[in-house]
Amino acid sequence: MDIAKVRAELPVTKNLIYMNTGWSGPSPVRVTRRIQEQLTYEMERGPATLDALARSRAVHEELSKAVGGLLNAPPETIALTQSTTNGLVTVVNGMDWFPGDEIVTCSLEHPSVMLPSLMLQRSHGVRVRIAELDPKDDKATLLAKLEALMSARTRLVFLSHIEFTCGLRLPAKEIAEIAHRWGAYLLLDGAQCGGHIALDMQAMDCDFYAIPGHKWLLGPDGTGALYIRKELIPSIKPRYPAHGAVEEFDVHTGVVKLNVTHPRKFRLSTTSTALEAGMAEAIAFHMEQGSAAIEARGMALATLMKQTLRGFPGVTLTGPERPETGCSLVSFAVAGREPRQLVEMLWGRGIAARQVQTPAATRMCTAFYNTEEEVAQVCAVIGELVR
Repeated sequence: MDIAKVRAELPVTKNLIYMNTGWSGPSPVRVTRRIQEQLTYEMERGPATLDALARSRAVHEELSKAVGGLLNAPPETIALTQSTTNGLVTVVNGMDWFPGDEIVTCSLEHPSVMLPSLMLQRSHGVRVRIAELDPKDDKATLLAKLEALMSARTRLVFLSHIEFTCGLRLPAKEIAEIAHRWGAYLLLDGAQCGGHIALDMQAMDCDFYAIPGHKWLLGPDGTGALYIRKELIPSIKPRYPAHGAVEEFDVHTGVVKLNVTHPRKFRLSTTSTALEAGMAEAIAFHMEQGSAAIEARGMALATLMKQTLRGFPGVTLTGPERPETGCSLVSFAVAGREPRQLVEMLWGRGIAARQVQTPAATRMCTAFYNTEEEVAQVCAVIGELVR
């Protein structure tokens, strides 16, 4: 991987040290250019001519195939969405729920996981069972805590693959095995995973997996994708049915022939071709670097940062310590400093970070385009601030 060439595509690297990719990643020049080209075409040639509509269909197909390549999944199992949350809610609200059904999740969860679960508890009498996970837990402990909550009433195990507050990476394949052993499905929030770690839906044996385009993939806001295991597509109902949910209908007889098996049934009627083109270009940029190489580089930078921070008095790493449960998110607490205060102080030095809760900490993201020199500079500033 040619880091100098990568950084030349990312203007943000010339202006500041950006370590908040887990919130939203900076787009490469070529991604922004691709979006602009599509918008210019629509402005000059019209967005709904026969040629423009054919171009939009081609972009949609391009993106579906690109996401399939990223996730090692057939394109016909990919539904394009507007965000990770959009994909998660598509699954959760598309299932049939009955009083006494159970969802297993955990105490570290993002609102996009917790809120849909709690809403089902309120509206359908679904029981939400919450595993109290600790970012320091090893893999065996994580699995034991989750399995302890499983029962014959468990319908869905609903978790983040990587927890956004602390960077805890859950063992997805093993959790899938537990869920399936109990007759449940596994739905994973991949908001911190797409473009960050190598993903393989076949190897993970996952049932549903949602990713965004705008975080680690460095694509535009308002984009995302949902993987649905092919044989499960018919069982998930489109709760916001648009024209893609219907094959044909007769207004006089009321007869409706539904699209049951194709993920286009989840697609909204109006979406942005320009944004989809931008996400496709972002995935192309990612694939040129290689998912495995990107993951390895980000992990190496995170390890370097953690090693340095451990030596600072008053600094506590709040995330996982083991490589098997870690990733490129580094979260830490500083004695006597509120996370928000530290984020503001770092921004005063041209360093972009964020605060998180549960546990309360400052979070840094060591993306593949960051450098060892940037890690050293950030650590030097933190060392100065804690002193």
